[in-house]
This record gives sequence, C-alpha cells and structure tokens, in this order.
Amino acid sequence: MEIYLVAKDELEAQGIRWMIESHFTAVVLTRLESVEALEASIQKQKPDLIILDMDRWKDEGAQFEGLMHHQLIRWLFISSERMFQTAYRALRFRAEDVLFRPFSPDDLIKHIQQIRFHLRNHQQSANEVLTESLDPKVMDYSDLFLTDREYEHQVTMVAFLTPDAETLPLVYQAVQRYSFTGFHEVFALANFILCVQETKEKKLVQEEYYAFLTDWKKKMDEPLAIVMKTASKGSSLKKTYQETTHLTRRIFFEGYDIIIEEREDQTPLEMDPFLTPLEQRQWIKMLERREIPAIREWLEQEFLTFTSPYPDPEIIRIRLTSVLAQIRRHMKSYNLVDGTLEAFYHKVFQQIIHTPVVYQIVQELLAFTTELLGQNHEHLQEGSRTFVEKARELIESNYWDAQWSLEDCAEALRMNKSTLSRRFKAESGQAFRETLHHIRIREAKKLLKETDLSLEEISRLTGYSHQSYFNAKFKLIEDCTPTMYRSGA
Repeated sequence: MEIYLVAKDELEAQGIRWMIESHFTAVVLTRLESVEALEASIQKQKPDLIILDMDRWKDEGAQFEGLMHHQLIRWLFISSERMFQTAYRALRFRAEDVLFRPFSPDDLIKHIQQIRFHLRNHQQSANEVLTESLDPKVMDYSDLFLTDREYEHQVTMVAFLTPDAETLPLVYQAVQRYSFTGFHEVFALANFILCVQETKEKKLVQEEYYAFLTDWKKKMDEPLAIVMKTASKGSSLKKTYQETTHLTRRIFFEGYDIIIEEREDQTPLEMDPFLTPLEQRQWIKMLERREIPAIREWLEQEFLTFTSPYPDPEIIRIRLTSVLAQIRRHMKSYNLVDGTLEAFYHKVFQQIIHTPVVYQIVQELLAFTTELLGQNHEHLQEGSRTFVEKARELIESNYWDAQWSLEDCAEALRMNKSTLSRRFKAESGQAFRETLHHIRIREAKKLLKETDLSLEEISRLTGYSHQSYFNAKFKLIEDCTPTMYRSGA
C-alpha cells in the first residue's frame, strides 16, 4: 500500500509515521514537504492514499482539483479548523473523512484499515480471485490472530523482547534497518517486536539473528532476548504465532541477552501452585527462628533450579505469593507493619506479579525477608490489637513446637504467666491450654485429609511429642480417633 503524506510539520509527520508503521506491514509511506511537491509526485505515480493537511493546501494555493476526483486515489484530510467550510470541502472532493486536531490515533488506524480492506477487495475482483487468500508475498496482523492461512514457504518467527516496554520502538527501528536475507515482515505488538522471515536455510537464519544480538549489545545498553520458532509443515501463521508466544515464557526462567530456540518437548511441568501444609509449617519455623540462610537455601532450591521443560510462569508467581503470605502472617503476628516495611512488602508483591525474570523476584524477596527479620520484635504489644488477638497470633505461630508453652507466650508478651492465664480465660472464655490444643487438632485434621503422612509424623508436626497423647487429645476434642477421621467413618 502506497501512502503520500503532507503534514503540518516534522513532529506531526513523525508521529503519523510511527502510528502507521507500528500497526501495518507492507505499507510504504512517503512524506512530502509541500502541496506542490505532492502535485508533482501524483503526476509521476499515483498512490493508494493521500493524507493531507488541508490548512497547508489552502495556504499554499495549489491547483490540482481535477486529481481530487481520481477514482484510484483515496484522500484523508487533517485540519485544525473545525468549520462547516472544511467539512464541505472534504465532502466535495470525496474524502474518506476529516480528522480534526487533536485527533485520536485509533481514528487514523481505523480509516487506514478500512481503506486497505476496500483496496484488497477491489484488487481481488479485478483479478477474478475466487478465494479469500491474500497475496502470497503479503502478511498482515490478521494472519497472526484471525485467519488460519498457511504461508506457501517455510517461515521462521522471531520475537524480540525487552523488560522495558519503552525500549520496543528502538528495537522496532533496529529490526527494520537490519539487512536480513530473503522476504520478511516486521510487526509491532504490545509486548514484543515480531519478524516473520522466509526460511530457505535454517542455519543461515540462525546466524543472522545471533549477529543481530551481537550488534545490538555493541550499540545499546539494554537487555534483549530473541525467541525463534520455525514453522512446522502444515502450520498456519496463527498457530506458529501462538507457539512463538508460548516459547517467550522461557525468558522468565532463562533471562535476557540470549537467543531461545524451539525444543521438541514444550509440555509445561506440572506442579502445585500453593504451599503444602508441611511447607507452611517449615516457613513458620524459619521465620520464627530468623533462619535467613535456611530461607535463602529454600528459595533458591525451589525457584532457581528449574530445567526444561519449565512450569507455567503464572504457577510460579502464585507459589511466590503463597510464600509472601506466610511472611505477611509473621509480620502481623509481631505487629511489624511500620510504613517502611509496608512499602517494601507492597513493592515485592508488585514485582512478583510483573517482573519478567524469576531470579530478580527471588533476590528482591530475599532482600525483603532479611530486612524484616532484622527488625526489633520488642514492640509486639503496640498497635490496636486486643490482648486475646495478640496471644492467639502467638499460638498460631508456635503451636507446632511441642516445647512452646504458656510461659513462652507470657515472655513474648512481657507479662506474668499467671496474669496471662487469668486474663486469657476471662476475655476469651477458654483456657489458654485448651485453645492451644484446639488449634493443634484443627491443623492435624487438615494434614489427615490433605496428606498421606503417618499419625506419628502428624502428631510431631502439630506439637505432640507422643502419638498416644495426640490420639487421646484428638478423640477428646473430635469424639473420634484420628484414623476414623481420616477414613471418614
């Protein structure tokens, strides 16, 4: 599609060029400095569309009204004068529309899409094309999202990704300027730049993109990942695009400044997105004891040791939020909710959701945990929580420890254990020890239903040193044995 442009100034021309080239391929846009230059260009070669600043036409007094009625040229006017005379002139010369400044980019794109559609229909009718297939040498955005068109030659789809979306225009320009061999089209998408290239020699294509990455790193101090997918026989452009998009998820695990190529096994690894009850207890223990080395080892082993095939990155993000939830629970138990820690917590949460590489998320989570566990816990009694709420939070955090007792809770609350026992019973209506056993049995019930652990192991994980004592307490509270509860009898 050939477009001539006479804009208000250089800035407007650059903006229109970017809007068009970032939404369409196979479009040749020629900017002309004046209406007289436009008139001379039309005499030599008639374009498919002319985008004309009507204000300049009026000021420069061009006289080529006869050409305005040429059936093979379509016109789109731009004007700053929202007047009846402007609209009348556009109607008189059969213009597609007038875009009054400031106009929406969507309006411009919509008009060009419509014009392009009509041009294609006209060309198909003229050539008596009976199918809806496109020119074999033309690819369009619709081929990636809507149609199931199979390209007549083998193609390689290459996605260029950066962690900063503001860098994408620079990537787009670099790809446009680079001298790739053979026929290729470049598409500007929301998350990456896509190049679709005919593939005659796969090794040659690979070498070109390795050379492109090397050239990029010499010129730009910005991370870049290149993802390559060669279409399999019989695959549509749409299916190949979907496979390429799926392949980009590997960046989450492998990072940037690399080239990622397709592998045969692309089935995601299955895994539980949430922490198991055992893992939750492990985290409670590590946080209570402030075991930063153990936390570091757990996070690195859990999230930085994946090999292909990888799990779905969204599953990993959910699992990371499950870890953050345990840390949040610890913060509330010790009333560690000052402004700095709160801001740090919300920052980590946002990074878990949006940061493109898992290694960066883990490092930030470690930094936050280290900062948190370095805080002084002596201000436990501050805040608006009631006495019973504070005591129950301590029970919830320590029930798994068979050695933890009323005396430990009293020490954490900085009060006499007799006073604690009396106040807790008076304000909650239940004895401290009774509450502790109910919480332990509640957690034991979860383990009985959710795991295949032995009764001995479950009793140990819920704070009972001896299984027989655990069995007795369970039957007293639930009116059945642990075995009967597990079997549903």
